[in-house]
Amino acid sequence: MDGSTLVELIKPLIGKPGQVRLLFRGLSGRWTLNDDKHPLTAVRIRADGLVETLRDDGWDAFDPADVVAVEWVSREGEGGGQYL
Repeated sequence: MDGSTLVELIKPLIGKPGQVRLLFRGLSGRWTLNDDKHPLTAVRIRADGLVETLRDDGWDAFDPADVVAVEWVSREGEGGGQYL
């Protein structure tokens, strides 16, 4: 997936309760970027091309080219679903 596309999918979810999950090419599971206790606070594309997500308890950086899908799992009544 393109880094800009990935950032645009994640930006509207910053600060919202729920989970943002990524599905990576070649992996059989999902990677959760946050939880209800630690919502996302920022997302950006770094100078090296990796996407960086921030929470109040830390950060993650990953290659967007390996991401196949982004899934938003919201609290009940707030919508949600998969983005491809």
